[in-house]
Amino acid sequence: MGMAGITKAVVLAVNTAPAKATYDAVYGGEPLLIRALVALSKAGIRSVCIVCHEGHGGKIARLIEAARTRVTLDYDISSIRTGEALSHVVSRLVEQWDTPFLLFETNQVVHPTFFAQVARFAASTKPVLVVYKHVWLKEGKVGFESGFPDKFKVIFAHPESFTKIALDKSVFQSNTFDIEPADRIEISPDIYDGIFSTDVVVCHRDHLEQLSFSTIPDLIHEWRKQKLLRLGFVENVWWLRVTGRESRQDRTEFFWRIAFKQISGEFSKLVNSHLSKPLTFLFVRLRFSPNAISILELGLFLLASAFLLVPQYWAMLVFAFVWQFSAGVLDRCDGEVARIRNYESEAGARFDMLIDDLRFAIPFVFLTIASYRQSDRDLTYVVAALGTVMWYSTAAYYHNRFLRRAGYMSIQSMGVDFLKTQAESRWFAVFRRIQPFTKGDIRTFYIFLACFLGNKSVLFWMLVVYAWPLGASYFFTILNFRHPSASAPATLA
Repeated sequence: MGMAGITKAVVLAVNTAPAKATYDAVYGGEPLLIRALVALSKAGIRSVCIVCHEGHGGKIARLIEAARTRVTLDYDISSIRTGEALSHVVSRLVEQWDTPFLLFETNQVVHPTFFAQVARFAASTKPVLVVYKHVWLKEGKVGFESGFPDKFKVIFAHPESFTKIALDKSVFQSNTFDIEPADRIEISPDIYDGIFSTDVVVCHRDHLEQLSFSTIPDLIHEWRKQKLLRLGFVENVWWLRVTGRESRQDRTEFFWRIAFKQISGEFSKLVNSHLSKPLTFLFVRLRFSPNAISILELGLFLLASAFLLVPQYWAMLVFAFVWQFSAGVLDRCDGEVARIRNYESEAGARFDMLIDDLRFAIPFVFLTIASYRQSDRDLTYVVAALGTVMWYSTAAYYHNRFLRRAGYMSIQSMGVDFLKTQAESRWFAVFRRIQPFTKGDIRTFYIFLACFLGNKSVLFWMLVVYAWPLGASYFFTILNFRHPSASAPATLA
């Protein structure tokens, strides 16, 4: 995710009043300032100037250093001296910059998806105020364009805290809109009809010359008076203005919408997500990283699988419950925590895929040992196990290499694109019908149910039968996959 021409930003960490959302207020397990810097890092911003009040520089530096592995940009901290205007500090910091930059305050949650769209405004000759598209306020009530995704509606649950611009939704017909000199347009949090500003701006050092401002709204007002202001629209991105007065329920709903994985299997949506939700927010409050949850998951795989060596029925049940909890519920938690805390990365996705393979591989090893012992040393189990491991390991290796080369961070997202490229043949229609019963976490539930039979040999052969066609599907995908962009659109005869 690069920002194509925008590599610098100025972040105003001057919100320190007790009644407001301060730069160090924790939202989704992260201070607001750190959330912003991580999002900027992922968007390709290479350097940031952070403006704060005197006496806050050391605290800010400690916050950043605690998250240094994820804040990959260079930063500089500048304090506002007593009696000095904010506008003077910002102008001084950017006086040597020859390229456009971002400017915003740390009174909002900004996700990396937001900045991916902001990049399009880099070439503007006017300062650009970023506005959310397809959402408006009419007589104090929020309206949405037809087809607006439900998951993003949560952003506008409390419109009173947003800055609004008194313009009709007709301005959304293009990606930008110039406010004409003759337009007398009000920009304020208090209006009841208009569109929603994000108070994030893209500007150039020339746009700040001879201006006096103490907040972003002040700066926007100055540009409005100088007839310079241009609006730039973003859509379907995560962003939230915060005030510090939001209820816990509001915050939970917003971050759960970010966390919830739309491409999960139906069983995962209906069952495991309801179990994972409270755990996910507990992990977030305790500042767990996704990798820490994955390691916990791996430890529970080993612990649960060890019970397979105990020749008692109750041990099978212990395995079933512990393994299902770790493979079904904790497996969701690590991804949900990653999305809430902005921990998503290619390395993390690869590690998660490894854990997904190990959730079946570890029990399979223990089942092989247990079945071999209980069958009076029948080598059939050893031969079948070795053949299965070699087959699946080879398929997984080539499949993961294919994913890396194709630019995918998960098997699920690639699978969605793969299905889009397949012709609607009769067999494929049947496949679509049975797919909800074969994908995702429902496979772990089948293993869970089989444990109640108390027969380890049955469980062993279930995993063998599972591994061989799965490996075959990996090779089939590699041979038949075409990226959707390379597929010719279907035409009607």
